[in-house]
Amino acid sequence: MRILFCRVLLSVAGLLVFFLSDQISANECLKLGALLAAFLLGIGGVLHAWRVRASAITVLVRCVVPLFYLDAAVKGFLRSYFGMRPNPNAVLQAMFATDQTETAEFFLHNRVDLAQAAAWFLLVTVAVLLADRHLQRRLAVRLSAGAAVPGRLQKGIAVSLAVFLVALHVNTTMRRENPALFWPLRYQQYAQQLDAMQTMQQALTAAMAAPRDWDVRYAGEDARTVILVIGESTNRASMSLYGYPRATTPQLDAMRSRLLVFNDVISPAASTVESMMTMLTPADLDNPDAWMAKPNLLMLAEAAGYKTFWVSNQTRNDGWIGMLAGEADESDFINYGTGRGENNFDANLFQPFTQALTDAAPKKLIVVHLLGAHPSYDMRYPSRFSYFDNKHDGVSAQMASQGRSAWIRRQRDEYDNAIRYGDYVLGSLIDMAEKAKSDRPASLLFVSDHGQEVGYSRNHAGHSASDKSGYEIPMLLWNNQHTPPSPAARAALESRPYQTDKLDATVLGLLKIETRYYAAHDDILSSTFIPVQRYMNGVRYQPGTLPPLAAGTHGVAR
Repeated sequence: MRILFCRVLLSVAGLLVFFLSDQISANECLKLGALLAAFLLGIGGVLHAWRVRASAITVLVRCVVPLFYLDAAVKGFLRSYFGMRPNPNAVLQAMFATDQTETAEFFLHNRVDLAQAAAWFLLVTVAVLLADRHLQRRLAVRLSAGAAVPGRLQKGIAVSLAVFLVALHVNTTMRRENPALFWPLRYQQYAQQLDAMQTMQQALTAAMAAPRDWDVRYAGEDARTVILVIGESTNRASMSLYGYPRATTPQLDAMRSRLLVFNDVISPAASTVESMMTMLTPADLDNPDAWMAKPNLLMLAEAAGYKTFWVSNQTRNDGWIGMLAGEADESDFINYGTGRGENNFDANLFQPFTQALTDAAPKKLIVVHLLGAHPSYDMRYPSRFSYFDNKHDGVSAQMASQGRSAWIRRQRDEYDNAIRYGDYVLGSLIDMAEKAKSDRPASLLFVSDHGQEVGYSRNHAGHSASDKSGYEIPMLLWNNQHTPPSPAARAALESRPYQTDKLDATVLGLLKIETRYYAAHDDILSSTFIPVQRYMNGVRYQPGTLPPLAAGTHGVAR
């Protein structure tokens, strides 16, 4: 037992390495340490007390310890990538609402960070197991001469430790931290979310037959077209429309006078599903589960007499988003591959978009969901848009002076190529809307679901809930009816601070829908708009250039 206690201390010390290298939190380290010690002392103690061969205890150590270290390494990588531990909806949706192709692309895009996480795991595991082997041999030699048959006391202690191990798993929090149960329980949580979504959708769909309590009334003209274009992973920091030195948005730059370009907009989350759950429903950061009991934008539009269209370059089986798209009268998913990793360009949306534009319905809501600049960036544009590959300019020089690695600078070049291709796609969609029937009011609102960190704050390329760049997004509006506001009025409107968990209010305003679910003070275009405090990963947002947010913060501290 003395040998076993020493081996347990050594194994727990390995977890401290992950804590000291900021890969797991102090709370996680304590819980994992308690579980690891309970596993080794409880099961190992019983094996020892009943004189099972010592090799069995060694097998136990060499199986359990690497499992805990692997869990810590994976959590460390996910914390670095998402800025949070893998519990919130953002991480669950990203992990489980995926497929083999997208997973392969994820591994390719993040191979450097994954290699670092793997190196930590291998280094700590090998070091601890070698030290354990050496410790076992030395102590075994010293204690073998005086070894005695385990008595009742030792057996009692062993049983007590085994009972303690079981008791730990009675506690829900500790049970969820067990590496053998962590991921299955998280998947179960994700599956329960999907079941809740389906139940909610069925209930709301049934309510569509008589939505009297929604108080829906259309207050617009006989004919109206509203187009909502949802970008993917587009950060305004890489758009020349917002002052970026590279010419990444030439088409939008050329039509600037016909656009309202909002310059202080952030997303509610740094991931697609979590953002869109609030963007397109009455849910917001204060009430994130409201989508489960209240009608979404498509339902409200249909109740007001709109024909709804969903045109997407993402896949139909994309969890909650796929179910939301299923509410549309007509949906067209052009990505027939197995995930967002498919090399399918957004310009392929032009044909189904044109069909929706020319549909005979007098009132239409058309949602266009782009693949945008989703990693891997180099798969988001055809080769002719490789404008910035190996570019030597002010951007590359600044990144070099900031200590960004060559790999991150290459990722920025590819990301900027994807932004330029996105400019071509969005500019073309606006041109198509302009050339459509001009006898009806038409509006096109573009907004991205979230941003990306691509070397703006640190050596990282991808989603990030710990960097402002993961939230700071573009939002712009085109319409064919309203007289352009005066320069002063335009400047005041474009500078309004906004977070897109309130986007449903703005879209309802464009749709001219009056309902109990429309709050004019949340509509950025309304004369009664009231700015509110905004949050990123639970931290109060302040515009301007700031260092990365503190990683690992959770919740909304309102």
